[in-house]
Amino acid sequence: MPYNISQSAPVESIALYLKQIHGYDLARAQSEAQTVVEEFRKMQRLGYIRGWYFDEQGHLDLIPTDDVLSRLGNK
Repeated sequence: MPYNISQSAPVESIALYLKQIHGYDLARAQSEAQTVVEEFRKMQRLGYIRGWYFDEQGHLDLIPTDDVLSRLGNK
């Protein structure tokens, strides 16, 4: 699976994404983005993902670990 990462996804970028996609005001978008990143970090600690990013189409996406990919039979 190729990872054509156009940019990383810090909390600020995720907040802007949520604001645009869901029409949240900036305060709610920032709060929701912080929650999203906390959950992503939890998934990293548990070994489910290596990271997250915005793809070339501007969609927020996750990078699964090799272990998860092998369990899903995608490796």
